[in-house]
Amino acid sequence: MKTKVLIIGGGIAGLTLSCLLGEMKIPNIVVEPKDLTKPQNIPENSRTAALMGPSVNILKAAQIWEELESQTAPLKTMRIIDDSAPNRDPVQIDFHAHEIGKDSFGHNIPNHLLQRMLIEKTSSCPHITFLSPAGLLGLEEKAGSIEATLDNGETVSAAICVGADGRNSKTRTLANIEVSETDYGQSAITCLIGHSKPHHNVSTEHHRPGGPFTMVPMLDRNGAHYSSIVWVEKTPDAEKFMRLDKSGFEQALQQRTRNALGKITLARSPESWPLKALIAKEIIAPRIALIAEAAHVMSPIGAQGLNLSLRDVAALSETLVESLRLGEDMGSPPVLARYAKRRRADMATRFHGVDRYNKIVSNNIEFLRGIRRAGLTSLDSIPALKHMAMKHGLSPSLDEGRLT
Repeated sequence: MKTKVLIIGGGIAGLTLSCLLGEMKIPNIVVEPKDLTKPQNIPENSRTAALMGPSVNILKAAQIWEELESQTAPLKTMRIIDDSAPNRDPVQIDFHAHEIGKDSFGHNIPNHLLQRMLIEKTSSCPHITFLSPAGLLGLEEKAGSIEATLDNGETVSAAICVGADGRNSKTRTLANIEVSETDYGQSAITCLIGHSKPHHNVSTEHHRPGGPFTMVPMLDRNGAHYSSIVWVEKTPDAEKFMRLDKSGFEQALQQRTRNALGKITLARSPESWPLKALIAKEIIAPRIALIAEAAHVMSPIGAQGLNLSLRDVAALSETLVESLRLGEDMGSPPVLARYAKRRRADMATRFHGVDRYNKIVSNNIEFLRGIRRAGLTSLDSIPALKHMAMKHGLSPSLDEGRLT
């Protein structure tokens, strides 16, 4: 088989790239080991995506946002509460989207709904071929192309291969790209909750010694209120919470929400996974480009991960479209170098910023607790600093801006 772009990985990032290229009538093939040929093959889970403004623009360009928006909850206020000092009142700061002229900072949506809609979109596009289930076995650079051998017996030749196959990327391994990895000794717990009080579209992040505890608004259904939870703890503590029965887990949630949402009920069983930070030392190799978690994995603090991944997608899509317009070989070194240059600063800044932020927030050192609390108090009292924090931290601009 021959195509222009071979995408390894049928997750949200890989499918979004496929849709963007398909909209530009660029032939591409998506290879995914799991059977994702039907949207219903994506199981419901407790993970959600807080999509900030630039990510929404990317999904608009992929022609799926209009149908997707009705399934999302707008994030109108971002609230940070330092809840780490024993026997002292919490310190709270609220960031309101209207303060920077926006209706919302972004929208929260269940991951499985987003992936299902992307599968529907790729299935209906004549320029997209979906090979699933199929896994990557080998890659070989040839004159003017790269050839992929798959475990279903197929061989695919393309101008460029895109690794969108996650933190354990086979594409990255075959490209001999090394990574820098950090084990935080923490685990993330996610679940969906129902609650008796409305969330008023406020996303609340509590800072505690074990890690942040975040409540993110979800769409109300049939008059009932829902939120998603991202709860980071030291791994031994997370394992203890995961062993609780439903009643015990709901009681732990009730305590951590400080009753801000009223009575808590577990709407979907919790899931947990260990937290590690990973960044690829390069994001390109001969006729290969890495995007999303094949290139970087971060703590969920601040909801930066998927938003950064979608900016990778936008930058690579723009670079490839530009190369065709200029009559270039889209897998050539100059084209790949342009993609790497466009992503280098944003990727490094966000990755190292989240890494530092997680280390500052997730500890019980008295000196750092004092700095955190003083920092939030100062930020709330200086409007210019608060405005800058919202502009650059909560609503990052898209590189190049061509999909905005």
